[in-house]
Amino acid sequence: MAPQSMPNGGTYRDLLAGTSNGMTVRMKVVQGGVTGQVLRALRERLGLTIAEVARILGAGERTIIRKEQQRAALSATEADRAYRLARVADLATELIGDEGKAKSWLRTPSTYLGGETPVGMLDTEIGTELVLESLYAIGYGGVA
Repeated sequence: MAPQSMPNGGTYRDLLAGTSNGMTVRMKVVQGGVTGQVLRALRERLGLTIAEVARILGAGERTIIRKEQQRAALSATEADRAYRLARVADLATELIGDEGKAKSWLRTPSTYLGGETPVGMLDTEIGTELVLESLYAIGYGGVA
């Protein structure tokens, strides 16, 4: 199942890697083509703060601000983590069925996640895996 299109066009991942469906193209973009301008668009569309994005990307707030203002390239690690955020947002929108509800879900503490919010778990790979498990439980009849 492909992520649903957002009302203002495209998926969250499209914001980062363009509309190409080719994973090789998306990988190359993540390795060197995600700018602060694109990150800002993703952050604003998800309604996240600079502090939240900085934590998810493993960067300082001032670094995020500078990269957004100067439209500077994200490091490969930062871009990969931004892509991970976009992937979770796309899946949440797809399985929950509504972008607004998905954004709300990202900020709602979950028993499945030990009382943490999904967005609060996205700073590590294992946290992201737990968030994805929670989403699959929601989407396919489990409890999360």
